[in-house]
Amino acid sequence: MIFVYQFSEELENFEEIEIKENVPLFELLDSNKILLFVDMNNHKVWMWEGANIKPRMKFISAQAAPNIRDKHDNTFTLTSVDDGEETAVFKILVGLI
Repeated sequence: MIFVYQFSEELENFEEIEIKENVPLFELLDSNKILLFVDMNNHKVWMWEGANIKPRMKFISAQAAPNIRDKHDNTFTLTSVDDGEETAVFKILVGLI
């Protein structure tokens, strides 16, 4: 099971977004967004940062991300992924491979 959160610049925090069935996760990726993917099966949280995100928002989201992780399980690892520099493991998670 995967939960997805989007960073809200106004709230300076993450909000859970609803994932529609049969919609691949990679369609959520947008260069103007910061997304958290909580992978319950592999005990990982991925913070994906779009290329157009301001450094201030990256900083604030990095501070907020552990709170979301801890909400699910504080033993999960938290990994940051930059737009265009996704690892193969992340690409598999979102359906790019």
